[in-house]
Amino acid sequence: MIILFVTVEDEKLENVKKIINKLEELTDTKIEYNEVTKAFNIIPKGQNSYDAFKAISVIRAIGLGFSEDIAFKLLSDEYTIEVIDLKNYVGSDPNTLRRVKGRVIGEKGKSKKIIQEYTGVYISIYEHYIGILGVYDQVKIARSAIELLIYGKEHSTIYKFLEKAERELISSKVSSLTRKKL
Repeated sequence: MIILFVTVEDEKLENVKKIINKLEELTDTKIEYNEVTKAFNIIPKGQNSYDAFKAISVIRAIGLGFSEDIAFKLLSDEYTIEVIDLKNYVGSDPNTLRRVKGRVIGEKGKSKKIIQEYTGVYISIYEHYIGILGVYDQVKIARSAIELLIYGKEHSTIYKFLEKAERELISSKVSSLTRKKL
């Protein structure tokens, strides 16, 4: 029997517990919360553990602060989630973490909003984590833009990067469609 597990922060537990029944039904899994280990155990009902991994992704997304509606998009094969742990980039100094999160969010949320608009992803910033949820290609672009901000690049440089990446993505999709027609 395969048992997978995932943990979430205490303040997000209730949000996850609210969706367990729906998630079990949609993923054909049994999900139990272990009070001792503070982990959600996900047990596939059949031999297919793929849906159990999807359940883990949904729980992780809610644990990162995404809404239920957005987190459940991960049940589609088109969507993925990536998590950036800022501590891996800048260490654990609280002032540095606050400064870098501020760069990613931008004044009045402008940077975060622009990255989301250009790429079509959803971004959630929680503690020292940045969650990026969306279609694979767009998640990669958003991650690169966020990493450039983390490394201290100017916001204008990031916006130019996003414009270029968007053009290249559109061009590659058009090129792919043209090849399929031939």
